[in-house]
Amino acid sequence: MATASVKDSFTFVGGLNTEGGYFITPENSWKEGVNVVPNTDGTLQRRNGIDYESFYQLHASAITADQKNLWAFTVGTWSTVAGNGNLNFFVVQTGSTLSFYDSLSGSVSSTRKAFTIDLTSYKATGTTATDGVDIASFASTYGRLIVTTSSTNPILVEYTESSDTITVSTITINVRDFEGFESPLAVDQERTEAQWTALTPTFLTQAKYNLYNQGWTDALLTIYKTANASKLPANSKNWISGKNATDDFDAALLNKQDFGTSPAPKGRTILNAFYQDRSSIITSTAFRPKVCAFFAGRAWYAGMGSAKELGTVYFSQVLDVISNAGNCYQQNDPTSEVFSDILDSDGGVIQIPEAGEIIGLQPLGRGITVLASNGVWFVSGIDLAFSASNYSVTRISNVGCSSAKSIVAVEDSLIYWSNTGIYTISPGTTAAELSAQNISDRNIKTFYQNIPTLNKIYAEGSYNVSNKLVYWLYSGVDTGSTSSGRYNKTSILALDVKLNAWYWHDLDTTLGVIPVSLETTKETTLSSSTYDVLVGVNTVQVSTDNVVATLSVVNGTVQQFKVLTLHPVTSNNYSITFADFENVRTTTTKFKDWYNYNTGGIEKSSYFITGYDMGGVGPARSKSVKYITTFMKRTETIFDADTVPVNPSGCLLQTRWDFTDNSYAGKWQTEAQVYRQNRPYFAEPLTTFDDSYPLVISKNKIRGRGKALQLKFSSEAGKDMQVVGWTTTFVGNENV
Repeated sequence: MATASVKDSFTFVGGLNTEGGYFITPENSWKEGVNVVPNTDGTLQRRNGIDYESFYQLHASAITADQKNLWAFTVGTWSTVAGNGNLNFFVVQTGSTLSFYDSLSGSVSSTRKAFTIDLTSYKATGTTATDGVDIASFASTYGRLIVTTSSTNPILVEYTESSDTITVSTITINVRDFEGFESPLAVDQERTEAQWTALTPTFLTQAKYNLYNQGWTDALLTIYKTANASKLPANSKNWISGKNATDDFDAALLNKQDFGTSPAPKGRTILNAFYQDRSSIITSTAFRPKVCAFFAGRAWYAGMGSAKELGTVYFSQVLDVISNAGNCYQQNDPTSEVFSDILDSDGGVIQIPEAGEIIGLQPLGRGITVLASNGVWFVSGIDLAFSASNYSVTRISNVGCSSAKSIVAVEDSLIYWSNTGIYTISPGTTAAELSAQNISDRNIKTFYQNIPTLNKIYAEGSYNVSNKLVYWLYSGVDTGSTSSGRYNKTSILALDVKLNAWYWHDLDTTLGVIPVSLETTKETTLSSSTYDVLVGVNTVQVSTDNVVATLSVVNGTVQQFKVLTLHPVTSNNYSITFADFENVRTTTTKFKDWYNYNTGGIEKSSYFITGYDMGGVGPARSKSVKYITTFMKRTETIFDADTVPVNPSGCLLQTRWDFTDNSYAGKWQTEAQVYRQNRPYFAEPLTTFDDSYPLVISKNKIRGRGKALQLKFSSEAGKDMQVVGWTTTFVGNENV
């Protein structure tokens, strides 16, 4: 006996789910699909094409094919430039050059500034890195910008709005010397200068440096040697303990003190952290901090490539003056007898011995996260806000970060890419607690693991606050791509934070246009408005023209994702511009990638495939489907001059029976058009298309039979597709 059941599917916005099995795929998600976007109203629509932004401009950079494959490309944000809350810049790195643009919604490429920065001017001494290959890190700091790369000295950029110019200065990271030279003797042993020299000629220089670094002076050493058979004091002896009643140094009094084997306080000497000159005995490294951040009123630096400094984090003194940006040490001398205490506002050095290579620094709540290749740590104040005298270091996760640019701040959490999955770090039950969680395994584990590990290293993410949407631009597995190089991208992975839905876009790169980086514009923009200037009640006039004033007005806008793009000029050279997905193009170009490149573009198809539907009676019973009724948004808006509807839709439906994964079994039905208007509608040219039916509903006879049914919805070339849902009428047997 046959039974009938009706199945409605109207909340199909759960996103891509590659982890569902034959029987447990969530009903509101799809097992396979690309270039479709779920919306909060329950619809699923085709993505717009990616193309050069409206009113785009090309900027000749003479990037060669070899440089395209070798150079680093990225976009960062400089916020509140020169202290102006409505002025924000994109900082664009193309190799060793930094360019600057207004980061306002609209045409970013048309706002390029006249000034640039050549990073080779700040190359670190001794570095062997090829110019332009190291990616830059940016931190906005009280209206200024700090820039670091692993092969250049940190720099500070300041902008003067009145003259539209910048000044650039080098930041020297200085620290107090709490190490000194390693002594060959025990800390409480003493030798004469001749005995030190006899050991090794440089040992005398090193021994005296250590004493100077503990607060000793030549005058004090002379007094001590006179009273102690020409011996230099041990490294355990603090000269301050030898002061007598008249506040003079007395060597005999000092010798009465028992210092044991505790070393004396060190740190009188302040050194360049990467070029340490101790009495002309120089220790240097070619590595510089590759990441920087701004937190707790301080500049932060990390990511040095030397084995000694893998887990080292530098933080500056509070930037009450900008010159403190490199002062990563306590202000008070640790060897002073009067003021030696650490101040809350001091700078310092944090050692995380367990950390591997530090990939990123990101402020989060009351602390700053340190993301390394082998885990994540959190540096925060113990009871109150962070201070140099009151902080803790806690390990949050054993799963490291694979890409500095993949780290995205999303509301009160962080999301980052690792080799094994995408993780979020978010607050726990209290503000001081943080937890790490894999957010990709549940839905897209298979999809994510298919991304090559090397490609994950160069993924770049950005968060659009307006749309609650995260985009990661990365290189996927694209066999048709003509692009190569570390930063040449082919795909976008998206996470809709509102819907908790994943989906992805496949970008065309066969034309030679290459996306390389991603960033998000700001929510506000400055526009110029013109007003008449009134005196009393009369408009002042000069000749026949009104006297007017042009004022800047802040307008609220929606954020936009902007993609830095390489534009082929010849076969061997590239210019740069910006691209986006904005829905402002004509019907004929709306779904084409890179139409403006050659007035042709390439159209990428969109589709999604549902999970397996058993009609409510399980997989053991055969069933058929009488009809599928589809519901789609009407997209036609107007008739053109030839009375042809503008912005039409199309949707092709294919049914697949019995869990089949190819067409050989004859269980896949031929695709059929399901976007059909309820009735013909005609109107005058250039008039609105309004047939009173915002939903296009069609009833479609379905052939075939089997244990389970899959549906594939595909776009039609040149047409929109906005699926609201469908209703399926199953007819099956009661018996197995």
